[in-house]
Amino acid sequence: MTALMDRPSAPAPRKPSRGRRVIEWIEGNCIHAGGEWRGKPFRLLDWQKALLMALFELLPSGLRRYRWALIGVPKKNGKTELAAAIALYLLIADGEPAPLVVCAASSEEQANLVFGAAKTMCMESPTLSAITECFEGEILVPSIPGAKLRRVAAAAGTNDGQNISAVICDELHEWQGTKGEAVWNVLTNGTGARRQPLILQITTAGYDLEGTICGKQYLHGCRVRSGEVDDPRFFFHWVEAPKDADHRDPEVWRQANPSYGVLVREEFFLDQLSKKTEAVFRRYFLNQWVAAEEIWIPFGVWDACRSELELDTSLPLYVGIDIARNVDSSALVVAQRQEERVVLRATVWENPYPVGHLLHDSWRMNNHLVMERCRSLFEEFPVAACAVEDEEIRPGPMFAYDPWRFRPEAEVLTGEGLAMVEFPQTDPRMVPASQAFYEAIMKTHVAHDGDPVLKRHVENVTADQKPRGWRMSKPVGSTRKIDAAIAAAIALYCAQTTAAPEEFTSVYETRGILLI
Repeated sequence: MTALMDRPSAPAPRKPSRGRRVIEWIEGNCIHAGGEWRGKPFRLLDWQKALLMALFELLPSGLRRYRWALIGVPKKNGKTELAAAIALYLLIADGEPAPLVVCAASSEEQANLVFGAAKTMCMESPTLSAITECFEGEILVPSIPGAKLRRVAAAAGTNDGQNISAVICDELHEWQGTKGEAVWNVLTNGTGARRQPLILQITTAGYDLEGTICGKQYLHGCRVRSGEVDDPRFFFHWVEAPKDADHRDPEVWRQANPSYGVLVREEFFLDQLSKKTEAVFRRYFLNQWVAAEEIWIPFGVWDACRSELELDTSLPLYVGIDIARNVDSSALVVAQRQEERVVLRATVWENPYPVGHLLHDSWRMNNHLVMERCRSLFEEFPVAACAVEDEEIRPGPMFAYDPWRFRPEAEVLTGEGLAMVEFPQTDPRMVPASQAFYEAIMKTHVAHDGDPVLKRHVENVTADQKPRGWRMSKPVGSTRKIDAAIAAAIALYCAQTTAAPEEFTSVYETRGILLI
């Protein structure tokens, strides 16, 4: 896995390429679609120019050499705008008859990133706005018969596989599952009737080399580069840090990010270090493939958060509740802000019988024990922590629970005056809660008492990557317990994001918990 491929020791011999024409067309017609340069003429960076010169290399016949391309660059290096500019060149200036260019991604939101950038360029560029017509899901060029650029989301499925001239597959590492693979096959098969099609796959690294489209394409590219496989029509450009590189080293950041100092800077990486697990940081910002089941926090970090701080009955208290299935474990964790620290205390109910024991499968969690713990906290901590849906400030802690297994009990407690707030464990909620918990641990803002059960649950966690970030999880089928860690993340997130009653304006504006 050769790293830092953008920095050859000597210039390679110049080969016939249409890259110079592509560069001049992009810089002469495209504009930047976002960020601080929005609306300004597109100025390609040196690494982008070198990439285009190589990608558009020509055969002796004058046709493009490459039909397939896999380009891997860390996030925040300008991949999206470059892909959009290439897509517009292929649509307007490539000379292909009736060009059909497809901008595809794993989801509607992701597909709209490249398409949206291309649409902005067409609408705001003086030259492109004069020759294109933009619609919600496609861009037309009336002066070129049949010319069309379309947006496709793999998650929605598609039958748009007919006579495609170019496919732009964005963030290929997210094309997972049977539906993603099926759409990928349809789109890439749809280029077969073209003389010089281009399947351009742009991505950051993933975490399953053998079981994903992106992993298989990456391994194929490595074999092509090493000479193990002869595939002269496959273009492979992958920028990554060395496998054994220190992910905290600014020099490694600079070397692995070709737009370092222009689009992405040291301050950004310093901030991300405190918010991302090592696995996620290496994937997104060093472009390294990682194992799917990697423990989320470094060894010893949790122990460093041990503190003598105690809960203070004169301060608000926030409670996270995770009720698991009957034969598993359940947990209630309290969190309290004390200046920059968040004090945590856990109560955990675990199945006392190990897997395989005669009584293991017959054990049932008694939710009344959780209710009694809530009542005792309500009596012990009278200071109001939040308001409920009707904006009535209630005394006592805020109790955040997933209604999936605790709704009847929560309704009873609500009737008794407790501030019960629904917190379904969906990705939009658990992704930010997981990342907030991780950041607090890494900054030693968590203050725990060394509880060995909470420690075990926290250290059992793995990071499960989702389209919009990662969340705390455990491997499928694992018997490891993480309920206390989940409850702790919920409690800490509520403690950090809930407005104090004296600052209260609206539960929807300040807390962001009741909305999906």
